[in-house]
Amino acid sequence: MKTILFVSLMLIAQLGLAQVKLNHIAVYVEDLEESRNFYSDIIGLEQIEEPFKDGLHVWYKIGESQLHLIEGEWEEPTINKNNHLCFSTADIEKIIKKLREQNISFENWPGEKNKVTTRVDGVKQIYFQDPNGYWVEVNNDY
Repeated sequence: MKTILFVSLMLIAQLGLAQVKLNHIAVYVEDLEESRNFYSDIIGLEQIEEPFKDGLHVWYKIGESQLHLIEGEWEEPTINKNNHLCFSTADIEKIIKKLREQNISFENWPGEKNKVTTRVDGVKQIYFQDPNGYWVEVNNDY
């Protein structure tokens, strides 16, 4: 199914039938308020108005795209670090400081606690999990 979707998008792009851009990413969460605090206070995303106004959604602006948090009947997903959201910042040390102040564990790519990965291109990156167990990368590729 993933291959069919990828090939379809590539054909659409190559044929010039449509321009494709990322509209939003939806993340299903167990506790909306806890997740809102995490993405607002730790990551620093800008919350925007959402149309449903049902207390089950929080939307954030991310560049020209959006992140939608959706609360519902929780079923724990299978998660590994390869599936992650990534945010870039000009000040990765500020994020590390916030994580430490909030006692949120972070690690480098191999999984060493409180360590930062420096990629071959010099970009620094850390990984940590949100309140639902989803992996988040923050790097300084700003």
